[in-house]
Amino acid sequence: MRSNTSLTVWTVVLLTGLLGATARGDEPARDQVEAEARGQAAEADRLFKEGDFAAALPLYEAERSSRAKLGDLRYEAYAARAIGCCHERLGDLEAAIHAWNAARTLDSKRDDRGFEGYDWLLIGQAQLHLDQAKAGVESLTRSLPLLSQAIDRDHEADARLLLAYALIEQGEVEPASKHLERSLELAQLLDDPKRKAAALAQMGRGDLLRDTPGPAAEWLSEARELYLALGDDREAAALDRLLGDALMDLDLPDVAIARVERAAEAHQRLEAHALVGDDLQFLAGIRTDLGDLPAARDLARRAAAAFQTAEEPTGEIDALVVLARGHSLAKDWTTAASTLTRALALVRQHGEPPDQVRLLLLAADLERRAKQVERSATLLEEAQSLANRSENGALIRMVTEARQALR
Repeated sequence: MRSNTSLTVWTVVLLTGLLGATARGDEPARDQVEAEARGQAAEADRLFKEGDFAAALPLYEAERSSRAKLGDLRYEAYAARAIGCCHERLGDLEAAIHAWNAARTLDSKRDDRGFEGYDWLLIGQAQLHLDQAKAGVESLTRSLPLLSQAIDRDHEADARLLLAYALIEQGEVEPASKHLERSLELAQLLDDPKRKAAALAQMGRGDLLRDTPGPAAEWLSEARELYLALGDDREAAALDRLLGDALMDLDLPDVAIARVERAAEAHQRLEAHALVGDDLQFLAGIRTDLGDLPAARDLARRAAAAFQTAEEPTGEIDALVVLARGHSLAKDWTTAASTLTRALALVRQHGEPPDQVRLLLLAADLERRAKQVERSATLLEEAQSLANRSENGALIRMVTEARQALR
């Protein structure tokens, strides 16, 4: 059809007329789209600030469409970024990442590298929340050279802190150190005590993993004081719990007990029952090691109750195992076995086969010591059946060795 001369002529004539009409009518049409975009943005921002993210989302999507019609990359990127933030608040992190990637693509075409870096920061943070550690580290690493060019340095501080956290979680303490030092430096330049406290806390965690408890205790103590000054009791309590680890490594059990008791009191006030359970279980372990078995058993019972309140079966199982150990050390085999029976009921519901097998073998040993030979044999048979079904060679060997030892 394009070879038809007559049609080509008419097409040229028609296009000429349309172009002339567009040129004459372009400004009013553009003004209308701009007005629509401004209205959509204003209403979406209002709804977002009120926390109505579901209602704000379609308005940001409409704004983005309007900005695209105008060819306004800057504000289209703003809208795409806001769409991602709505999805994040609504709990759909995959959709949030998709939107932030769209914003990143738009920002990469502009001359403001800081915004592209911020997009990478948002993407990396979401990936870490989704347990996509490798992807999160890559995204955060890509954000840094871009954020270092931004006028505002707070996002660089956040990106380095997040990256350090992710690296520490993977056991890569040394690479994390340089990011923490830079994050702390930026926090001090920004005169931002909250960011400073966060950097110090991560430095403490890193030193704990590096087996240098002295510096760890110093960083954690300084961070705790900052959080207390900020009125953040939850973070201060979390650091008291970590201080317990550092102080135990320094062979200061009495001081460690005092710090973790303080953490437990704070977590109790905050009604953070799972954290109370963790604190009490830690204290039960210390009291057991010190030979104070009555106190250890009381703490382990309270830990199990706290985990039960928090509906954390894994924590409750662990606390019951600690409690059973306390009874077994007192040679109270019957009570120890009874305690593990409670733990077995939970692990059968919530535990993986390896956890079930290990607990079954421990329970079988306690039942044997309590002179309950038939119960012991029944538990061993259950362990054998589980191990065989799992087709896990290590588990099968574990059961075989246990059966030989318990004959």
